[in-house]
Amino acid sequence: MMTKKPKTIYQSEIINLDEIIPQNHFLRVINKYFDWDFIYEEVEKQYSVFGRPSIDPVVLFKIHILKFLFNEDSLRKTYETLKYNNLYRWFIGYELNEEMPDHSTYSQNYKRKFSRLENDILQKVFDKVIALLEEYNYLDLTAVYIDSTNTKAYANRKKNHKEIVKIQAKKYQKDLSLEIALKGLKDEDLSDEEYLEEIQKIINCNEEIPTEELLGEKEVIVSDVDSDAGMLYKNEKEKMFGYNSSVICDNNNYILTVDVNPSNMHDSMAFYSSFDKLLNKYDINNIKYFVGDAAYVTPHICKTLIDLNMKPTFPYKRSMTKKGYFKKYEFVYDEKNDIYICPNEKDLIPTGINKNGYIIYKACEKDCRKCTFKNKCTKSKYKQVLRHIWEEYKDMANDYRHHLDVQKIYRQRPEHIERIYADGKEKYGLRKTYFRTKERVSQELTLLYACMNLKKFALHPPVTV
Repeated sequence: MMTKKPKTIYQSEIINLDEIIPQNHFLRVINKYFDWDFIYEEVEKQYSVFGRPSIDPVVLFKIHILKFLFNEDSLRKTYETLKYNNLYRWFIGYELNEEMPDHSTYSQNYKRKFSRLENDILQKVFDKVIALLEEYNYLDLTAVYIDSTNTKAYANRKKNHKEIVKIQAKKYQKDLSLEIALKGLKDEDLSDEEYLEEIQKIINCNEEIPTEELLGEKEVIVSDVDSDAGMLYKNEKEKMFGYNSSVICDNNNYILTVDVNPSNMHDSMAFYSSFDKLLNKYDINNIKYFVGDAAYVTPHICKTLIDLNMKPTFPYKRSMTKKGYFKKYEFVYDEKNDIYICPNEKDLIPTGINKNGYIIYKACEKDCRKCTFKNKCTKSKYKQVLRHIWEEYKDMANDYRHHLDVQKIYRQRPEHIERIYADGKEKYGLRKTYFRTKERVSQELTLLYACMNLKKFALHPPVTV
């Protein structure tokens, strides 16, 4: 028998909002375990003891958290949803008949109060989430994973101009210069004058040298509306302004560090600021494997990790040699005599070091002229091979690649760092940002990743006995 529901006549009812929220909802777990009182301590000095009562600052931050937890398009939409969503009301502690704050309240409070704090309040939220994870032993630092992804900037790609900017010196430039100077000092054929020059180079390594003297200048494309964003060429036809967020996560998929840079910065350069945060906040003695993709296979990164007793867990990096020519690995390096031996069994001897730390090994022009393999080797009069002064660390990392434990860890990489980015883009709005300037975008993405950690914790709460 078909039942036809009569027209509803709404009447006043007494409702306990807490009773209609499911007991196993993840927001209940967040409210139970995450202490929001630190926000009062951080923002207390920004409020006057006189005047009309303000909106509770914790409420403002909780609303911002809701935006990411439920992937709302904007804060404006989140405030609109608050008017009819009982779950949202319960989370921020509002009753059914309480008037919701206006959507501009948070933005105005941030501009006038929160942005003036000594400490970045959104970074503080991220740190508190990490503290919660550490308290309940949710972090596993046996293996850590690094990668980066691009977030589309709030900037029209057609509104741009070109600028001449100074090339930033590498973070390890002094160490590299010192290593080059020490390498030159070991040369037995130095004259007295050349010996003094090498000594002077070592002295100069401890002095501040202007960046422009080291690396010079280059022309870049700059956005008219967000000068901090970098131009990213996704392919030959598609380009955009964007930001690159570099993340390090642990073996349980919890985000440990977040670092935001322009999209035109290479991953190997963004590595250092992320790694510094890891060193400053965590006990690195627990880290056995450091996992990354081929972009991080550089001599200095390998040296940095190996010197700290970590195993660089990287894939094979394809040779950049032109098609049809001999690959570098086909030239055998004789470590004892410090020479390279070509496929035709001729020697390439070291002749100097360039400013990037590469030792130049050159073949005899006479040998190359008569060589039957010259068309597969080089178009120049003689063949030369470059070897970095820290190349042995890169060789060690390549050797680790064949260890069974390293292979097992690397195969888990898609399940960890790649999964984080997939969830971030599909569930948390990581694809694009509506904020401008590196500082503001960095704060927003840091809060986004904090919400990812918090929700993952809430979905797998501690087991109570």
